[in-house]
Amino acid sequence: MSRRHRPVPPVDELAAALYEHAAGSLADTAAVNLVIAHGVWLRRRDFQEEFLRSRYCHPTCAPTVAIRWRAAMTALGQGQLPCSGSEANLLRIAAALGTDLPVRLRRALGNFDARNITLITDAITAANGTEPHRCY
Repeated sequence: MSRRHRPVPPVDELAAALYEHAAGSLADTAAVNLVIAHGVWLRRRDFQEEFLRSRYCHPTCAPTVAIRWRAAMTALGQGQLPCSGSEANLLRIAAALGTDLPVRLRRALGNFDARNITLITDAITAANGTEPHRCY
């Protein structure tokens, strides 16, 4: 079965498989958590088909899933992954956490609403190994 015609797993299963793959790395887990919490990218079939890679450790086990960060950033940069500016910038920040790809924060942070900036700051804080500080 080609990648383009495989069944689409439920988002919660993708999320669990992404967490499984990222386990053990604070930055990888923060990147995955940012994408999951954002709620856009994992629901997109084109993103699932092109930028998620499944690995099976054993035929009887559920797969782990990894995001192909570099491929996604290349497609984004070439205009092959249409999305809003904030969706693109959130994915860039997640990719920077999940790999060694650079992100221009000055340019990326300018178009986020309060929810998304909170998701991003929480992810950066988690990647550092600390809990987010909340003033209530």
